[in-house]
Amino acid sequence: MATKQENLHLEIAHFKQFMKWIPGFNNMHQLTVQDLLSMGLIEVSTSFETAIAYASGTQVISQDHADLSCGSDAKLSTVRTCSYGTVYSAPVTGIHNKTGDLLVQVYERKQEKFYYFRIPYNSYCNIPKSSNIEIPFELDGSPRRHNRKQNNPWEYECDSFLDMCYDEHYNDLAPKSIPTRTEFSTLFDL
Repeated sequence: MATKQENLHLEIAHFKQFMKWIPGFNNMHQLTVQDLLSMGLIEVSTSFETAIAYASGTQVISQDHADLSCGSDAKLSTVRTCSYGTVYSAPVTGIHNKTGDLLVQVYERKQEKFYYFRIPYNSYCNIPKSSNIEIPFELDGSPRRHNRKQNNPWEYECDSFLDMCYDEHYNDLAPKSIPTRTEFSTLFDL
């Protein structure tokens, strides 16, 4: 599906957050990448899958049940207002056929912050086909970590992109070419 021009800035924000984990990204011509992004010609969700696969040492398989060979599925979501301006949340959609953890990057545009989640299959497997996971925020953009939901997605929040890619055994599983948490470098701008 093509990116709508009105949402392009959101796709670019997502891309900039994980771009350094795309294999060979530092060797790419940065102005060309920026031009392709601004024209909507880079498939950001596929790039996200590739970044996760590289960082976690798995492979992209892009099948109906999972995006990654470890069985997980990659999701990007941006917080939006709904219910006539009374609800502000990030929808995680297309979960019905999934069979593993959901690795979710959420962009909150009011405070321009990113949040990461690793939502286990057992927490969403009983959600009806016609429904989504909604990650709630306050109207000012701050996280609504305490809410009345039976399955609170904030219980599965991760500290970083790398924490989302791995479970609690991150440093034991990290490929040698990937920095450990303590070596995590800062993100550069396009």
